[in-house]
Amino acid sequence: MPPSTPGTTFDTINLRPPSEPRPARPPPRVDATPPRAPADPGADPRLGAILGGRYRILARIGHGGMGVVYRGERLGLGRPVAIKFLRGAAAQVSALRHRFAIEARAASRLRHPGCVAIIDVGLDGDAPYAVMDYVAGRTLARVLEAGPIAIPRALRLSRQILAGLAHAHAHGIVHRDIKPENVLVWADELGEHAQITDFGVAKLVDGPGISQDVAIGTPSYMSPEQTLGEPVDERADVYGAGVLLFELLTEHKPFRAARPFETMRLHREAPVPTFDELAPERSVPPEIEGVVRRALAKAREDRYASAIEFAAALERAAAAAQESSDGDLGALLVAAGARRRWRGAVIAIAFLAVLGLAAACAWLAITGR
Repeated sequence: MPPSTPGTTFDTINLRPPSEPRPARPPPRVDATPPRAPADPGADPRLGAILGGRYRILARIGHGGMGVVYRGERLGLGRPVAIKFLRGAAAQVSALRHRFAIEARAASRLRHPGCVAIIDVGLDGDAPYAVMDYVAGRTLARVLEAGPIAIPRALRLSRQILAGLAHAHAHGIVHRDIKPENVLVWADELGEHAQITDFGVAKLVDGPGISQDVAIGTPSYMSPEQTLGEPVDERADVYGAGVLLFELLTEHKPFRAARPFETMRLHREAPVPTFDELAPERSVPPEIEGVVRRALAKAREDRYASAIEFAAALERAAAAAQESSDGDLGALLVAAGARRRWRGAVIAIAFLAVLGLAAACAWLAITGR
């Protein structure tokens, strides 16, 4: 299994209104300083480099339009780390360097099992970098690609994500881009763990952030207020976590359209589809669906006030579902599926009976009997 790429924000979309012109790209930067000569002409020149006398770069493990992530080690300790750089021209764009600084400042505050923390920052020439704990897992997006996630597992992962969000919120950080690509999943002898990463578009309550007059985030996971570029608080992350849990439980996003701005409009205006509409075969208990629907309320005042409140409601719903199944949530899911299959069979039989009756009436009319 390939390692994950912690801290990347490559598919986050900073959407401007269609009427606003896109800023011109800066001209390519010409660096008169010759690069380090690699042993292999096709190799990455950073491989093997020592950063700040403390970290050795060992392997390149991920890259995107704005950044590249390496696996490294802390010299003298052998501690594995992940090192994220802004790549190429992105390192020379002031707005992207500002965003990188926000991520470093935000994630450096966090010390929680549900968050990937930044433990050091520095410069390699003109290129800023951040050092993070190395997580040898995969993104939740990759987990979803592998196949359906069992409902109890989806609930366990969601509780851990909500715990990480609660920790970030307690430190004045609103993530603003909760989605499967920004959650790392790994396992050890204690079980499966989920960690939030990529605080590149985070809002710091006590400091500067990315401009609030544009829609920031990923359209499929943005809260209605984010789509309008309005100020946000932790309830925007409650909404994002609700979209994420909806997707884990149904294997579908609640809102999706061909164009990003249309997806954003659906978040503001369209009713949330029911689980039966999108995934009747999943047989999600109604208690749990009710919790998810409240997290996806259009008005932030109608959502859970915090990630802690969301997690507590999820716990109560799961307990209620277990109680109604004599303590066996798995049995409840099987029973719910059987009820839905039986209901479908009854409807099919009734339809066939009506069809048969209509055919008989038609035959009698034709024969004159």
